[in-house]
Order: sequence, then structure tokens, then C-alpha cells
Amino acid sequence: MSKALGRWSLLCLVIAACLSNSVAASERDDHGYFTLQDGQGNSITMTGREMDPGDHYIAADNRLYEVEKTVGDIIYVTYVETIELPKISQDLLKAQVGKAKSPGGVVGIYHTHNAESYVPTSGTEAKEDGQGDVLQVGKALANSLEKQGLTVYWSGNSHLPHDGQAYLRSRRTATELLRKGPDTLIDVHRDATPPEVYATEIEGVPTTKVRIVVGRQNQNRTANLEYAKRIKAAGDEFFPGIIEGIFDARGNYNQDLGPKMILLEFGAHTNALEQAEQAAEFFAKVIPAAAGLTASERTEAQRQIGGAAGKSLLWLVVIAVIAVLGFLYIDQGKIGSLKGFFRREAGLGGGDQDDSDGEQ
Repeated sequence: MSKALGRWSLLCLVIAACLSNSVAASERDDHGYFTLQDGQGNSITMTGREMDPGDHYIAADNRLYEVEKTVGDIIYVTYVETIELPKISQDLLKAQVGKAKSPGGVVGIYHTHNAESYVPTSGTEAKEDGQGDVLQVGKALANSLEKQGLTVYWSGNSHLPHDGQAYLRSRRTATELLRKGPDTLIDVHRDATPPEVYATEIEGVPTTKVRIVVGRQNQNRTANLEYAKRIKAAGDEFFPGIIEGIFDARGNYNQDLGPKMILLEFGAHTNALEQAEQAAEFFAKVIPAAAGLTASERTEAQRQIGGAAGKSLLWLVVIAVIAVLGFLYIDQGKIGSLKGFFRREAGLGGGDQDDSDGEQ
């Protein structure tokens, strides 16, 4: 193998490491949960998801908190600010969902953790055969979206076991669904908390709340976070109280694949399946407006999410440039000329001589 090929291989590894999609926040496997607590001792929320310093949580009241540290079962957070959600037009309730034959109107749904279940319904929090209750929640969401005229592709693929590599296995499913051209791709989960965290009533009907999760370790993070905020804004407009909050936390969750990739948690393992299915039926009216699949919201959604995607692309370019410069530092012992580097690697202007000179 030539030295040039070796250096390019190293460069590819550096860039791949910077843009890694394999990371995912760990989840507790001891049936316990964490409590997010501010400096005044107030409980903000609970979750079965581990969080790192620098992670953020947007609560139901739109107060933004930053994670400082974790001590035992307590995640200490600091209040940062109260955010302003994207504007959602007042004619949402009258909006007509776009048909599949027109631009937009296609949704993909899958389950990275397909074994997740609801204890009050099944007596277990996970099905060993991978046919977890959460699949029924995904189907309920798909059916309700189809009733609105949307085309929905739902996958019940198994990604067992439920471990740190599950998102790598579900990436194949996500990629397959993306070939269908969906406007948004939804990974449906459930959380692990006491039942009261998610239990609620919407329009007098017992249901669960929904939590939105965005991975902050991917180049689409800005766009996906803007999409999450649109989902919350639409949820607050349609069904006040249905959104538990937004995690902007360590992980990728395959969200590097597009600007409208989202992870939704429908209730917790301590809630009943029927209530999570009810939440999915309600939520089917939220997704079209948030994703810009309604005639009244398409342009504004493209402006908000598209603008954020542009920022994400700039971030990607910056990371790639940093990776190249880092490679040059490794390759030459200092940051040299990009022009000279590419000329040498392309075999222009006597690359072998450059190699010899560089190794004196």
C-alpha cells in the first residue's frame, strides 16, 4: 500500500470519527430511573435515560435546562432560559393534509427497540421474541396517519438484542425506509419512569404524554431540534399537555440521515398500552402540521427546518475542514499548505520527492 493511500485512509478514519453515528445515550438496565432536579431542589422530570454534562432538556413549560452532573439517581440541571417555540398558524385545525400523490405526505415509522412493552398490559417490560407492545403503538400511529390521507411505511423489523449496537442494526431499517422518500422518519419508543410522569388526560380521554428525543451528536442536530420544537408547538396547539418535553442529549439515533428524523417516546413501561395507543392517535394530528405536510404549514416548515439544515451543513463542512487540518498536522508534524498536500496526494509535482523531503 502506498504512503499516499495510507494517509488518505487515515484521513477517512479521522472524518468518520468526527461524524460517527454509532453513539447512543445509555439506558438504565436495573429498572431504575433518574430525576432531573434544579438548584432549588425542584423535580423537573424523570427518565430512564442517562444524561451527560452539556445535555439539555426543554420542559413542558418551555424552560430550557442544562445538565451539570449526575450523582446517584439525581441529574442536576441548571435553568438557562425560557425558549420561544416556532410560530404555528391558527388555522391548523382546519388544515387539509396533503395527499400522497402530491409533494409530501409520506411518513416512515420503525422501532429500534422493538421488544419494549408496557407492564400493566403484558406483565413484562420487554418481549423476548422482539414482538413488543411498542409495535402496536407504531401501528396505531401509522393507521391514524393513513386515515388522514398520508402514505405510511411501517416496519416491524427486529433489532435485538437491546444493547448499545441496536441503533447500528436499526440504521439498515431506517435506510430502507428512506428509499421510500418519506418526509419524516419516526423511531417509536417508550420510556422507563413511574407512571405519573406520562399519565394524563386529553379531551377527557386517559392517555400518555409523548417525549421527543434529539441526538446532539450529528450534523443534522440543528435541523432536527428545530423540527422537535415544531412538533411541540403543534402539540401544544392541538392538545395542550400532550408533550412531556424535549431531550437534546448525547447520542445520534440515526438522525444524521436527514433533517426530519425524530425519536418519540410514548409513555413509560409502567403505563398501559391502550393509553400509549391513544396518544399515538392524537399525535397523528400533530405530525403533519409539524413536518409541513399540510397546505397551510408546508412553506413555513420548509423555511424553519430548511434554514436550520443549512446551519447543520455549515457545521459539517467545518468539522471536515478541522479533520483535514488535523490530518495534515499528523502527516507533516505541522499544519502545512492545503494546496501542497492535495498536489502531493494526487501525484502532481513530484509527490514521491515530497514524501522523501517530509521524512528527513
